[in-house]
Amino acid sequence: MSAAEIVEMIERLPPIERAEVFALLEKKKAENARREIRHLPAAEAQRIAEQVFKDHSDLFRKLAQ
Repeated sequence: MSAAEIVEMIERLPPIERAEVFALLEKKKAENARREIRHLPAAEAQRIAEQVFKDHSDLFRKLAQ
């Protein structure tokens, strides 16, 4: 069964059943988003950290006192 056929079937559902399908899809989407772990490459993280410390050096100096 193709995705287009599934979409057609969903579109033919009564509104309440269609809402159930959409709720399930949203739940699955949220579960997948929580599982996805993304990391910055080390060089990019270093560049960002250096920029943050440079831009906010006065604040970090005060916090260190």
